[in-house]
Amino acid sequence: MYNKILRLLANTEEHVSWHNPYDQELREQESIRRGDTASLQKCWSEKYEGKIGTLALDPLRNIKNIAIGVITLSSRSAISGGLNPETVFSIVDAVILEIEQHMTDGEQVLQAIHGTQLMLTQMVSENSRREIYNPLISKTKDYIFKNIHEKITVSGIAEWLGVNPDYLSALFRRCEHKTMTDYILGEKIAMCCNMLKFSSYSIQRISAYFGFCSQSHFTAHFKKHTGMTPGQYRKRYATEEFQK
Repeated sequence: MYNKILRLLANTEEHVSWHNPYDQELREQESIRRGDTASLQKCWSEKYEGKIGTLALDPLRNIKNIAIGVITLSSRSAISGGLNPETVFSIVDAVILEIEQHMTDGEQVLQAIHGTQLMLTQMVSENSRREIYNPLISKTKDYIFKNIHEKITVSGIAEWLGVNPDYLSALFRRCEHKTMTDYILGEKIAMCCNMLKFSSYSIQRISAYFGFCSQSHFTAHFKKHTGMTPGQYRKRYATEEFQK
């Protein structure tokens, strides 16, 4: 096996040009870890003599394989930058699934890569501006993200943590500057936004998936948070393929 790998490498060196420089990848991932969107976009604009690797002979399969690698790597950088792992994993799983199942054009895949990297970087930036950290609040968020598709109550979280509900509510509001109920709803809406942008699921299905009692109830909360109905949001931000 070792000799086979050496022969493969020797053959590759004879027929394939240099890859993009490793230091560019480091700068890109460091930009995500620091939540620096300007630096990330600057990395995208840099020009090199090399090219991206060949991971499959079919061009579309190749760019999809690269997308999976880049998005996975970016997710680890975002977690290192302070984001909740469950949040990041949920976003990345949804994006990669959409790339695999629905994207048929290399440019779409490239947009998905950059869109995901930019979203993660912005999330790191927003998260870093929070001043107060508390282990109990971190566990509360873990519970919320693991049960984001269920009906979540303050009393249920408090029981799981073994603390008084009123104490947990007051602590959460002091640390996050919002009520736990508002936070839960905001996270659900954020997940819905991602599905509207990166999936072809119907608005009714998305509403039910995140535990809203009706589509009208979902639409009312969504419009309150975003200023748009779910349909308007999808039309504005989703690629043409997902605007139906």
